[in-house]
Parts: sequence; structure tokens; C-alpha cells
Amino acid sequence: MRCFNCNSELPKDAKACPRCEAPVMDEPSEEEMETVAELLGDLPPEVAADLREVFLESATAEEFADRILVGDCPRCDSQNTSHCEYDPEIAELLVGRCYDCGQLWCTECRRLLERSSPVCPCWEEDVPEEDEGGPEAGPE
Repeated sequence: MRCFNCNSELPKDAKACPRCEAPVMDEPSEEEMETVAELLGDLPPEVAADLREVFLESATAEEFADRILVGDCPRCDSQNTSHCEYDPEIAELLVGRCYDCGQLWCTECRRLLERSSPVCPCWEEDVPEEDEGGPEAGPE
């Protein structure tokens, strides 16, 4: 079996990868593989080519995910970026961080954020308006 994150060979009965320390996960089911193949087959050719290029340039699955979901720093264009989910002071997957210039930003709308308040207003914009009158409220 191989590590999903760094593609290293895993020792039998390993709980974590000895190379990258990623937890050992079960291989995807045939149904999951078919679903992904179908989704990738539906991509426009230029998007599929860009995705393949990023995949080939990424050393690990986490680096690939960061390249796609976090992207380049909106301040200095560095590719040395990641999310802040595991940062104990921020603990937010939707906050991107540049390791070169230190900038934080919202990975949803790319708005620059301050370290003192790494919360983006766009996170509140998508909240459904069910609270007005409650779910049982009928038409007026």
C-alpha cells in the first residue's frame, strides 16, 4: 500500500506514513474512483491540463490541495502558501497564509485579512435567511 499524501511505500500495519506522517487511510473504493474519473472527464480540456500540471508539480497530496484550494499569495504572488486550519491561533481552513510575506487572506473571495482579526465578511454573506420568521412561517 502507498501513502495517499506522498506516495511512499507504507510498512504493513502502519498507522502513519514514516516519511510525511500522514495518517494511513483506506484506498478509495471502485465507486469513488469512478466518480472522480467521471468528474475529471467532464472538465474542459484546458482546465484538465492546468490541473494535471499542478498535480505533476506537487510533491504531496496536501501540497496539491493547497495549490488548488489556497492558491498563490494575492499580495506577493508567492506559491509558498497553505491554509491555517492547524494554526492554533487561527484554526480556520478558509484562511490562506503566505510563508514568504506573512499575508493572510480569505481563500473564498481572496480578501486580505489582518492577523488580529482573520475573519472574512464573505463568510456571513452566504448564510440562508431561514431565521426570519422561522422555518414554519408561511407566506404573509
